[in-house]
Amino acid sequence: MSSGRPELDTDLYTDQAILDPYPSYRAIRDRGPAVWLTAHQTWAIGRFHDVRAALLASDVLLSGHGVAMNDALNVPDSRITLTSDGELHRQLRGVVMRPMTASAVREIQDDIQRLADALVDDLLARGSFDGVADVAAHLPVAVVSHLVGLPESGRERMRDWAAATFDALGPMNARAQNGLGSVSEMIAYAAAVERSALRPDGWAARLFRAADEGQIGASDVPTMLIDYIAPSLDTTILGTGHLLYQLGRNPEQWDLVRAQPDLVARAVDEALRLEAPVRAFSRLAAVDHRVDGTTIPAGSRVLVLFGSANRDERRYADPDRFDVTRDAKDHVGFGHGVHRCAGAFLAQLEMQSLLRAMAARVERIEVGEPEVALNNVLRGYASFAATFRPLAARRAGRLTARA
Repeated sequence: MSSGRPELDTDLYTDQAILDPYPSYRAIRDRGPAVWLTAHQTWAIGRFHDVRAALLASDVLLSGHGVAMNDALNVPDSRITLTSDGELHRQLRGVVMRPMTASAVREIQDDIQRLADALVDDLLARGSFDGVADVAAHLPVAVVSHLVGLPESGRERMRDWAAATFDALGPMNARAQNGLGSVSEMIAYAAAVERSALRPDGWAARLFRAADEGQIGASDVPTMLIDYIAPSLDTTILGTGHLLYQLGRNPEQWDLVRAQPDLVARAVDEALRLEAPVRAFSRLAAVDHRVDGTTIPAGSRVLVLFGSANRDERRYADPDRFDVTRDAKDHVGFGHGVHRCAGAFLAQLEMQSLLRAMAARVERIEVGEPEVALNNVLRGYASFAATFRPLAARRAGRLTARA
């Protein structure tokens, strides 16, 4: 303890802290509402209500000076929705969000459900598969990459660029340094994208039309393309992987979802609560900021811990348990406030569609031990073995057909 402020000497970005971050999160929550992390020379906020309040205080805890844990990526005045504030943020987000509003997403709901139904039928026929590559990644890659409307040369690199970008948002450790090359490649790609190569009705093409109409500047198009390229796949893929894995590990929870279709949305929220796909973003305190009696001085970098808030026992009873009956719709797995994930509606629809397709066809989900993806900011699995066991009626139908 120094100068009366709560302190903790813990590095949140070691391999071990990424593999199992929850003991560190609990230590931060227990130490105080805002804790000075000596390893990072940064304040951390980890309690649920304090994190929600911090995310709402967007005029005090600023994103416009970057959300990374290193100076190389924290470039002021970046015209990207993730790293902008105030009127600029509202202007940019209004354009980026237009194809991802709840009403816009509902227009493609039936198409997504058909894709989910076909996917589960194929997985049942295959028997065993990879829970990430073959399930969690399927709908986001099929849906989002198509909707963005990039040429093939861009679509095939979206996941690699995204993972590198999130790595580069951490402290300048080896992972961040290794990610910088891919980030530069992504920026160069976005700057060189030609309008004629885009799918005319895709999200990327809409940015050019918004520039034509004066809603954004022509120079904003390349940087705003990054809003679609970098964050649009991984968060959904990782969230879906967590959902599938937890339902496999907890078969009684899957039985509840199959028996009560109204639990589908709660199961999705619970998976996003239990394992937030994004661990944390940082902010810059524009003025002194009080957090439940602790003052964060103006000019301080502040790490807002989504993953910790979602496991806070002050908000959720037995927070380390996966419970599909829990009402967890207030989780911060997609953030909160003006910077809430722009693609949250689409991500939830994809995950819910997958569960509905599974509930009609799959009796049991079997999963193996997962390989955790080592990423500075993302929390999720690189791979795990999985098998779908069909409902008895579907097994009987196949046997009758063979006879």
